[in-house]
Amino acid sequence: MRLPLFIFLFSISAFCAAQPSSEEDNLTSRLNFGSSLPKGILSQRSIVLYEIAYTNEELQEVQKHFQQAGIDAVSYLDVDYVLSGIDPSRVLSNYFNTRAIKFLILLQKEKDRYQIIITEYNNTRNLADKEHTSWKQSNASLRELLRTVYRFAVSSERKANFLISDLPEAGASLNFYRGKRDERFSPDVRQFKTAIPRFGNESDDKELEVFLKETLPTKYDLVDPDLTDSELEEKGYRLVLRFVHTRGDVAREILGYDVTQTASSLSTNYFENDEQKIKTIRAKKMIYKFYFKNTEYGNIFLGTKWDADESWQDGLRNHILALRSELKI
Repeated sequence: MRLPLFIFLFSISAFCAAQPSSEEDNLTSRLNFGSSLPKGILSQRSIVLYEIAYTNEELQEVQKHFQQAGIDAVSYLDVDYVLSGIDPSRVLSNYFNTRAIKFLILLQKEKDRYQIIITEYNNTRNLADKEHTSWKQSNASLRELLRTVYRFAVSSERKANFLISDLPEAGASLNFYRGKRDERFSPDVRQFKTAIPRFGNESDDKELEVFLKETLPTKYDLVDPDLTDSELEEKGYRLVLRFVHTRGDVAREILGYDVTQTASSLSTNYFENDEQKIKTIRAKKMIYKFYFKNTEYGNIFLGTKWDADESWQDGLRNHILALRSELKI
C-alpha cells in the first residue's frame, strides 16, 4: 500500500483547534532542555513537524526565516502522522535515516501562542531522548519567535547550509505496510497465539490485562512493544495487535481507506449491551484504531466496519467485540 505522504491540509488548518496531543506530550517529556541551540543546526539537515493549526502562510514564513538563518528544513510533516503509531514510526525513522536527518523541529500553536522546539533526532522510532540537549522558545507573535530563532542561530555557529528551498517541501511516497490490507478479521486468531504489545506504563498495562482476560477468549500473550514483527514471528506469533492513535482522517489515510469518502464526521460502530450501534466522531478528533497484523507477510486486518474511538479502552472494546461477533467466538 503506497501512500502519498503528508499532503498539506492548509485549507482546513485555520479552523482546527490546537493543543498538543498526548503523543506530542510523550515526545516532549523525553527531552532535556538547555539554553543553547543544538550544535550543528546550521550545517545538518532538519525535519519540521507541524501541528495542523499552522496555516500555509505561517509555514511559508517559517521557511523564509529558516532559509535566512541557514536552517536546512528539508521537509515539513504533519506531526499527527509522524506520532501515529508503531508501524508508521518505524517506516518514518527509516525515511529520516535515508535523508540523513540530524534534527527535528516541532512547531506548536495554542490559542495564538507559538512555540518551537528543536531537538536532535536519535535515529530510532522514538525520535528523541534526554541524551541530547534540546531548545525551545515561545512567543505570541510568530514573526518575533522566528526572529529569536534567527538571532540564536547566527550567533551560535557559522552558516554551512546554503542550498535551502524557498518554500516548505511536502510530499513523499512511503509504504507504511508491506503486505495487503483486508477489511475483514483474520480467522488465524482462532488457532494461533496473538502477540499483544503492552503500553509501557503500569496503569494502562494492568487495565489491558484485565480487559483481555474478560473479553478475548483466544490464545494471546502480552509482549514487549519494542519487539519487531520478525522477532515476534520467530517467537511463534502469527498475528500481532497494533493500533494508530491520531486524528480520524489521518488514521484513515495511513490505513489505506478511501480518503475521498472521509467526511467532517466519521461513523463509528460500537457495542452497548451486546447490541451494535453507531455514533459519529469528528474527523479531526484524536482516536484509537486497532487492527491485527500478520507478522510474516505484513498483511493488516482492519475489521469489517470502522470502529475507532476516542479512548484506547473504547477503541479496543469495539474491535474485540466486533471480532467475536464476526468470527463467532
